[in-house]
Amino acid sequence: MIESLTQLPDRQERAARVVHVLFYLVILGMIASGAGMMVLSGAAPLIFDGESAQLPDFWKYLPRLPHAIGARLLLALIVLHVGAALYHHFIRRDGLLWRMWFSIST
Repeated sequence: MIESLTQLPDRQERAARVVHVLFYLVILGMIASGAGMMVLSGAAPLIFDGESAQLPDFWKYLPRLPHAIGARLLLALIVLHVGAALYHHFIRRDGLLWRMWFSIST
């Protein structure tokens, strides 16, 4: 039996929304901190122009900490997201993966 998404408990519905919003925030933060490191280090020409030179040590630049935290947070969110999808598929058996894969609306 395939349940609609509106039949999820409120806490799961809120958790799903929070995780999706966090995905976007972390990705935007990673982009911003990565761009900050590129600008501060002057590495952009080395990477984008194909110059063959050694890259700078990015740990010397301030945006490294948010970038590193963001990378770990992104990995944790991916694990949580995959775990939730597998929970819905194997434990709840609510057809969530089928709806995502084949875009079946219920």
